[in-house]
Amino acid sequence: MRNSSVMHRWRTAFLSLLLMWSVGPQIACADSRLVELLFVGDVSFAGRPLPPKNAVLGKRNPLRDVASLFKQAALVVANGEGLLTETPPAAYGAKRLNIGASPLWAGVYHAAGVDLVGLANNHTWDDGAAGVLENRQHLLATGVAVYGAGPTEATALAPYTLVSEGRCQVAIVPATLKSNRPARRGAKAAYYRGTKGLHRLEARIRNLKAQQCVVIVSVHWGKEGVHYPPQSVVRAAHRIVDAGADVVIGHHPHVLQGVEYYRGVPIAYSLGNFVFTNRTPDKRETGIFSVKLSSSVPSRVVQVGLIPATIAIRGGFVPRLSTESESQRTERRLREWSRPWGTRVGIEHGVVIFKPPMSTDTQ
Repeated sequence: MRNSSVMHRWRTAFLSLLLMWSVGPQIACADSRLVELLFVGDVSFAGRPLPPKNAVLGKRNPLRDVASLFKQAALVVANGEGLLTETPPAAYGAKRLNIGASPLWAGVYHAAGVDLVGLANNHTWDDGAAGVLENRQHLLATGVAVYGAGPTEATALAPYTLVSEGRCQVAIVPATLKSNRPARRGAKAAYYRGTKGLHRLEARIRNLKAQQCVVIVSVHWGKEGVHYPPQSVVRAAHRIVDAGADVVIGHHPHVLQGVEYYRGVPIAYSLGNFVFTNRTPDKRETGIFSVKLSSSVPSRVVQVGLIPATIAIRGGFVPRLSTESESQRTERRLREWSRPWGTRVGIEHGVVIFKPPMSTDTQ
C-alpha cells in the first residue's frame, strides 16, 4: 500500500482478526472484530466561503462531524467530484455543473481520516489534462492517496490494493462510465466508454480476481436525481459482477438508490451526495457505506450496510450522522428502492443492513 497510515491500520486490524478468529468467534456477534472499509459518495467544496490557508481542522472542515468515525475504519474512500485548481475551469452553461473549488480545500480529506480519493467521474476532464494533473497534485501534497486519474494510463487505471504479508487482500477498482468533456492528451483517467470500455473494465476485474483479491469496483454512472437505476446501469452492474467483482459501489445520481444482490454480490447503485451545497432534501439524505471483511485468507465479504447521514444546512452543509428517526426513514426508503430485487433491508444498531433475498436460485 502507498499510504503508511492506512498500511498500519490495515495490518493492525487484520492481524487482530487472525488472533480473534483462531479462538472461533461467531460471525453473528463479531461485527467489532471485522475489518471495516467505508465509502462515501460525491464530495464537492463548491459554493462555500474560502477557508483560511491550511485551516482544514475544526469548525472549518466540512467532514468534522464524521471524522471520529472515519478514523476508526481500516480504510475510508471518497469520490472527489469537482477539480481543485487555482484557476476555475471553463464554465458550463448550466451553473449547477460548475462544481470546482479552491485547492485550499485539498487538506480536508486527510485531516478528517479519509485515506483515498477517487478522481474518475464525469468532471475529471473539466479543465483538460492540466486540470487533471493539478487537482491530483494538490491532493497528494496533503498526504491523502488518489486513484482513477493521472499522468499515465497505468497510473490512472491502477486499483488501490490492500496487501498483507505480500498478498493482495483487497483491490478497489476506480471507474467512470460518464464524462462531460472529452479526454485530452497529457493525462489519463479510468474512463470506460461504451461497450468497448466495459470490456476493458471486465478484463481488469478478471485479472485481479485471478490473484484472489476481494475486488470492489467504485463506479461513476447512472442518471441524476432518480432513486432507481436505469436498465443500462443494471446491465453494466451485472457484467461487472460476472467478471468477478465482490462488491459494486456506485455514485453520480446525487441521491441514494437501492441495493441489489446479483449472484450473491451486493450492488449499491448510488451513495448520493456526501459534501454538497444543495438544499433539496433528497440530495441531503446520504450515508456511509460499510463493507466488512472476514479474517480468512483470502478474505471475503461478510456484511454490507449503510450508516445513515444527513447533510445539515445549519453549520454550512456538513454531513452528520442521522438521528434515530432520520435513520428509520432512510431504512424505509432504501427498503422500497431495493424492493425490485427482493433485497432484505433492516436496521441494526443504527446501521441499515442489506442481505440477499431468501431465495436466490433465479439470479
